[in-house]
Amino acid sequence: MKRIISILMLAATIASLAASQAKKTVKLPEQDIVILYTNDVHCGIEDNIGYAGLSLYKQEMSEQTPYVSLVDAGDAIQGATIGMISKGGCIISLMNELGYDVVIPGNHEFDYGMKRFLELSKKIKCGYIACNFRRGNKLVFPAYKMISYGKTKVAYVGIVTPETISKSTPVYFQDDAGNFIYDFGGENNAAKMISDTQQAIDAARKKGADYVVLVAHLGENGVTPEMSAPYLTSHISGADVVIDGHSHEVTPVFSVKDKSGREIPITQSGTKLSHIGKVTISKEGIISTELVDSVPSRNGSSADKKIQKSIADMKENFSATVSRKIGETDFPLLATDENNNWLVRDGETNLCDFIADAYREILGADICVINGGSVRSNIPAGVITYNNILNVNPFDNLICVAEVKGQTLIDELEFGARQYPKLSGGILHCSGLSYKIDPKVKPSIETDENMFFLKVTGPYRVYDVTVNGKPIDPEKIYTVAGIEFTLFFHGDGHMFYGAKRIPGKIMKDRDILIKYTENLGGKLPEKYRNKTGEGRLIIREK
Repeated sequence: MKRIISILMLAATIASLAASQAKKTVKLPEQDIVILYTNDVHCGIEDNIGYAGLSLYKQEMSEQTPYVSLVDAGDAIQGATIGMISKGGCIISLMNELGYDVVIPGNHEFDYGMKRFLELSKKIKCGYIACNFRRGNKLVFPAYKMISYGKTKVAYVGIVTPETISKSTPVYFQDDAGNFIYDFGGENNAAKMISDTQQAIDAARKKGADYVVLVAHLGENGVTPEMSAPYLTSHISGADVVIDGHSHEVTPVFSVKDKSGREIPITQSGTKLSHIGKVTISKEGIISTELVDSVPSRNGSSADKKIQKSIADMKENFSATVSRKIGETDFPLLATDENNNWLVRDGETNLCDFIADAYREILGADICVINGGSVRSNIPAGVITYNNILNVNPFDNLICVAEVKGQTLIDELEFGARQYPKLSGGILHCSGLSYKIDPKVKPSIETDENMFFLKVTGPYRVYDVTVNGKPIDPEKIYTVAGIEFTLFFHGDGHMFYGAKRIPGKIMKDRDILIKYTENLGGKLPEKYRNKTGEGRLIIREK
């Protein structure tokens, strides 16, 4: 792996050298510029390298060169208990303590609501940037940020995925009348996002930028191709390197030709601080990228003690609450495999069965459907704590019940299955209902400019849909429990046309899981032992 990474770094270096030689007026830095970056931390402040390790490594780099910056490419403040309980506040405080210089919002920065996000945006000292996030015709944040390293100027241009509207909660981007007032330029194959990015690059160059770093929350694989970092890069010119996020990929570097034919390196550091991303602009003007997977020990430690204490103090404030026992299980309930790969985004798991059963039974519905992207963490064997429940469902979702026509359910199952075998947070897990997917059938889904479901235009890959063992009746009205985000707020692009809310049947996700566990006597039954569930979602073999 180290050899492969070295080869990739060499390729990036050669490409960047050619680029730098083409720019005769560039002011070369007096010393190396080191840009450390993170992406998709998702509140993993103590996971892997952790914020304390990141802080120590930043200190080490600062001893080698005075030109060190710290950058985040989105999805930092949501994903675990400490974020949810503080609604992102604790994470922002830690990022301020680490001294981030450039940050952009990811789609999950909006998960606590637009009002809360805008409050947090005023608390982070360096401020957010984004060239394609608008309210009406006005940018919410500056399109770019210029940092001078001696006489050398580097412009950081922020780009947020247009999928944010469907990947967060769409209602957060609407006014009280349901009109979208916020926009990320996703229409017409993201043409507006592309033009916004090009305009920001051109403006930064005009202001004297010697180098332009794109800080993007777009992703490479498993996202809408026209909204990916490679696609954007191939349709613009004038950038030197792309720091990416969103798809949680470990990408030391790969290069894409931009509109002018230059090879532009793209890099991404995984998730939850599995790596520290590092971009270096050398004294010769050569750009190289690498990923750091461990921090050298200093004075017997690989962590900054000050940051460790700050985290410990934050955790102490809510330790009694999160350690409360809810129940127990002698087998794990899974959202991911042992390598932290998502299981809930392309198939059934026992954890999804448990959650869907809880929502359906506690709220008294015929059926429950939940999106795989709402399930965020495993429940390990042993004592089930309140913290486990919060980690599984960190969004503080409301669960409600709606009346839904059978054909609408079939259509939404089809929409959720459209990306298989690619991972998709929109795939639906169920209780009281089962279905099969034939991956040999080509998806035939039509969506609007916001990637919201419109209709099925061809053969269905979803088949053999049953409700309580009987074929689903397309004309029958069923009561369906589900996440408000999915049933009514168009989460992941689901629409559930014609769904009617049943008044009074609504509870928070965590309260339902606690009550359901108590109803089971505090111990999970054998029906949930099988890691791949009970056969509610079956993929036809090739």
